[in-house]
Amino acid sequence: MNRILIVDDDQIMRKALRVMVGKIDGFIVCAEAMNGKQALEAYEKYKPDIIFMDLVMPTMTGVEAAEIIRKKDSDTIIYFISAYNNFELAKQAVKLKVNEYLVKPVSMKLLSDVLMNQRVEQESKIGYYLELLEEIVEQKDFKNAYHKLPGIIKEIYEKYGQNNEQLVSNFRYLGQRLLVSAQKMDGQAKEIDELFAISELHIGEPMLGEMWMFKVINHVFLKNSIRRYPVLANVFSYIDNNIHEEIGLSQIIDNCAISQGYLSRIFKDQFNVSVMEYLHMRKIHLAKGYFYLTNDSVAEVAFKLGYNESSYFSKVFKKYENMTIQQYKKSVIASN
Repeated sequence: MNRILIVDDDQIMRKALRVMVGKIDGFIVCAEAMNGKQALEAYEKYKPDIIFMDLVMPTMTGVEAAEIIRKKDSDTIIYFISAYNNFELAKQAVKLKVNEYLVKPVSMKLLSDVLMNQRVEQESKIGYYLELLEEIVEQKDFKNAYHKLPGIIKEIYEKYGQNNEQLVSNFRYLGQRLLVSAQKMDGQAKEIDELFAISELHIGEPMLGEMWMFKVINHVFLKNSIRRYPVLANVFSYIDNNIHEEIGLSQIIDNCAISQGYLSRIFKDQFNVSVMEYLHMRKIHLAKGYFYLTNDSVAEVAFKLGYNESSYFSKVFKKYENMTIQQYKKSVIASN
């Protein structure tokens, strides 16, 4: 969902734009401001993807506000709006790399055309990675998704990692599109931010981005499988509530009133792995986060995740990561 900041000293204009944006799928007004100074405050707080900025306002003009924003951020989309088709103002817009200069009144058709063109441009840039992520979801192979995700995330950071604002915007877009694909059948559409908070703090580094996207991918796998087999809702609820405990197939069967044979069969159908393989991958991915974010020892992390023997935990880690814990720690240090 693309977030829009509306900046105009005319309350009626702000309201009109908000109403029109609300009718266009994929866009939402995150904030309003009535002058350039308020616009800067809203920009810092909400980090909008798109700004519609009036030019002539009290306290600070749209041009002045845009100049300050452009010094910090060259990627946020800015549209100037004005009641006058002024050539000098249009030249300033070009100088500030403003995306377009719109003359009031802004009609529904004009606004829709502008935003749809913006969506096409955005999707063409990040669409390649969306296709990769959608593909690993459609294959219904959780182990394949587990192993392919780090490489995809690495590529995204290599291309967009120099601009945190753009990185957050791209991750939000990818997450939202994946979420929409998982929710299109159940009528319970939610924003990606409602389920998984996202900011520079959450994805400022590649490993953090991988952890965030893994949550999204796992959620999509779960939603798709529950839609096909509703009985899995109880299974995943039990797993989520006990992921840090020592749990196995017998505990899941006993607590979820499902036979082992049926659970194994439908799990294989939706994830192409066994229940225990899925559990291990969930736990090992959490372990990677612990090793990345804390100084916990192997034994401490093993205990946090329900592994009573650190030697067995280390063996499981190597099986799914194709490297030892020490090798992983060294790779994390090297990447930073």
